[in-house]
Amino acid sequence: MAIPASDDFVNQVRSAIDIVDIVGEYVQLKKSGRALLGLCPFHSEKTPSFNVNAERQFFHCFGCGAGGDVFSFVMQAEQLTFPEALRKLADRAGLAIPHEQEHASTEKNDVKPIMYEAHRLVAKLYHHVLTSTPYGMNALRYLEQRGLTRQVIDAFQIGFAPESWEFTTEFLRKRGFSPAQMVEAGLLAQGEQAQRIFDRFRGRVMFPIHDTQGEVIGFGGRALDQSQPKYLNSPETVLFNKSKTIFNLHRSRKQIRKKNQAILFEGYMDVISAWQAGITTGIATLGTALTEQQAQMIRRNAEQVILCYDGDAAGQEATAKAIEHLKRAGCTVRIAPLPQGSDPDDFIKRHGPEAFTQQVILQAMPVTAFRLKHLRSKYVLHDEAEQSKFIHDALVVISELESAVERDLYERQLAEEVATSLDAVKADARKVYKQQKINRQRDKVEPVWNNSINNGKFTGAKTLAPAYHNAERMLLYYMMKSQEITERVRVECKANLHVDEHNALVAYLFAYYAEGYPEDPGHFIHYLEDENLKQLASGLAMMECKEDVSEQEVDDYIRQVNNYPLRLELERLHEEQRLLSLQASTAEDEHIRKQLVIQAAHVGIKIAELENALKEG
Repeated sequence: MAIPASDDFVNQVRSAIDIVDIVGEYVQLKKSGRALLGLCPFHSEKTPSFNVNAERQFFHCFGCGAGGDVFSFVMQAEQLTFPEALRKLADRAGLAIPHEQEHASTEKNDVKPIMYEAHRLVAKLYHHVLTSTPYGMNALRYLEQRGLTRQVIDAFQIGFAPESWEFTTEFLRKRGFSPAQMVEAGLLAQGEQAQRIFDRFRGRVMFPIHDTQGEVIGFGGRALDQSQPKYLNSPETVLFNKSKTIFNLHRSRKQIRKKNQAILFEGYMDVISAWQAGITTGIATLGTALTEQQAQMIRRNAEQVILCYDGDAAGQEATAKAIEHLKRAGCTVRIAPLPQGSDPDDFIKRHGPEAFTQQVILQAMPVTAFRLKHLRSKYVLHDEAEQSKFIHDALVVISELESAVERDLYERQLAEEVATSLDAVKADARKVYKQQKINRQRDKVEPVWNNSINNGKFTGAKTLAPAYHNAERMLLYYMMKSQEITERVRVECKANLHVDEHNALVAYLFAYYAEGYPEDPGHFIHYLEDENLKQLASGLAMMECKEDVSEQEVDDYIRQVNNYPLRLELERLHEEQRLLSLQASTAEDEHIRKQLVIQAAHVGIKIAELENALKEG
């Protein structure tokens, strides 16, 4: 609903929060004119079209049409209801929610805050068990043997879940948490017969998993014995989605953005060991292959990505798959080489932090070099047939490079490697390049990344809007900033606006000013009830228009709106006159022909009257 006149708490929260700080935790923003610009978190794009207006405290994406105030952003980014978003932002601002607002935010089975609180408490519990009780001694010794310091164990809040079926269950029950809800949260589990609820994690070293805001939303548990699976993650819940979560992103985000580079590892221990070694831009997926959503999250924070996966065959395959997702997301990718059978954690323990930095991270190779190295391992090069297939497949990889200089470099390396003349390799390369170019043109699909807007909605191509449509948009832009102009539109527009969404915004503006609210587009956007109208209003408010508008310009916009029905009628009369004239010219009966000519003349008189009315305007 619109902002209640008697309730100032929502406005208090809104005033205490800077939308730039909130959006900046999801999107890397850069100054662009009066706005801040970044890659949209709500759709895939390579060219930034997501704008934040710091002065007015609203956002709008000209690619997908998403827009609104800080509450709208949090609701869309975190898939929250308004009460949930209000609670989250109030907590961030350090504001206590009034009793009536608290009741409104919990009356509709609002379980997320309860789940967040439970995860926070359980993370502290497991860390305490590991570091301060006899139950965690073996686990703590195991971590120390793996080279982790107490400082890093504390920083990552690593913990231990005792070998018990009821330890966590009783802890949560005594604090008033519903066991059924804790099963839903993924902290507890339930037997197949649904008769018994018990601890999900038992006898495991526990790694808390955080969302982008630093809230604990799940756990990864590593077995200390031979129990399977070796790593057990929390199940999918309303808080935790593996395909949309990146380990350590909340902690490393600042350094990633500063360096414009992220180092992507395979596992928790790789990230933690690298962090202890002084590498603070490390992140990891959660035991699964990199997803498209994760690649887009990374791209919103950095352009360059170094992949540092295990050196075994599985790691190499995972690297090849991750490359494709990252390249599609617009990342520049390099691959850090690791010896066969080695992983980053092992390498750091054996050779030390300095060697890892110098011999692995700083030796990261371009994607093409990695793909050729990976391809080479699949062929027996001393066999002529195998060598021929390798050369062809290698040239296919090389042909994907846009730079002719780079292609030439790799072709020379290939000729030298297989002891073949450069001329022969070049001849085959031209054939492959030509064929690949044909294939790419045939399969090419027009990208839908950016960046047209029509009525606040994404369209595949820009179209020239009619004059009345542009006039309505301009009027709405200035109406959101001026109650006086809004009143002029109310009095002087002879009819409603002609675009339904524009007309709805006008109705809301009339009510907004009547209720005594200020001339503030950001405040008006929050006032709107409908998310589609919020998106439209934010897009209009983000238009690049001059701040001061003359009375004559407003007159012109109103005239365009008022004249639109007359222009439609004029078009109809012209068509009617054309048809009457055509019928008269083909009529065989003289009497009918004369009647048609007279009717056409009468229509002509109406046309002249309308044209005069439009001129007088």
